[in-house]
Amino acid sequence: MVHVSISHLERGLGDSYLVNCFRSAWEDMGWTVSVGRRFHEMSDLCILHHDVTRLDPLRLPEPPVGVPVLNGNVLDISKRRLSRILLKEDDDWDGPVIVKTDLNHFGGPEFRQMSKGARFLNKNRERLASLNWKLARYLPGDDYPILKDMRRVPKWVWSRNDLIVERFLPERDGDLYCLRGWVFLGSENYGYRLYATDPLVKTGTMVRFDYLEEVPAELMNIRKEWQVDFGKFDYVLHDGKPVLLDINKTPTISGDRASPRVLKLAMAIKEFL
Repeated sequence: MVHVSISHLERGLGDSYLVNCFRSAWEDMGWTVSVGRRFHEMSDLCILHHDVTRLDPLRLPEPPVGVPVLNGNVLDISKRRLSRILLKEDDDWDGPVIVKTDLNHFGGPEFRQMSKGARFLNKNRERLASLNWKLARYLPGDDYPILKDMRRVPKWVWSRNDLIVERFLPERDGDLYCLRGWVFLGSENYGYRLYATDPLVKTGTMVRFDYLEEVPAELMNIRKEWQVDFGKFDYVLHDGKPVLLDINKTPTISGDRASPRVLKLAMAIKEFL
């Protein structure tokens, strides 16, 4: 019997995580799947599923000797490290820009790890930012401001290590904005494209979506360079070229949890045994 051990920082493995869909498929095959902060001593395969942007290699759980760890080398997915459209204050760029958190997913995973006092303070800052983020010196929750040009970026943004400024290079389809995703485990993968009226395309703002058959070779090369075994890349095509926006090593799912695409991904786990 195969034993898969998932190291996860929070108490429970939320239903929205894609790996939880895999877990159901693996258990249906008679495999044992354990979830905890540490790797199980009897595991045959380990998955590092820590939903935070940066990991301290000295604080990672130790796997049993000789047991492979999926995503064991993916320790820093900060935008400042991965972005190829990053701007500095003195750059020569006249187009629109977007202000983001350096942390993945608006820094939400890190927020959940904070003390109650720190969370309360940040929530108050978010409320003020929803009224006027420039005066609040804080980004509004779940939103990235898009500005007409670099001159409109407040001075304080450039001095903050927790924020970045990027060229805003949207993908358009008529009046709609597009965001592409590439989900993979081992050699199995699928792609999709979301369409929304909002420039910040998310599943919550989309009006429709479709599946994609091909993935740009440039992204495959980045995946190989970063050694990502399992995850999701968010990207757009701008002037026909892929622009990587995010790397997610703990992807979630909002659609059919038992779709053929998901089950095919789940079975790719056998490649690592």
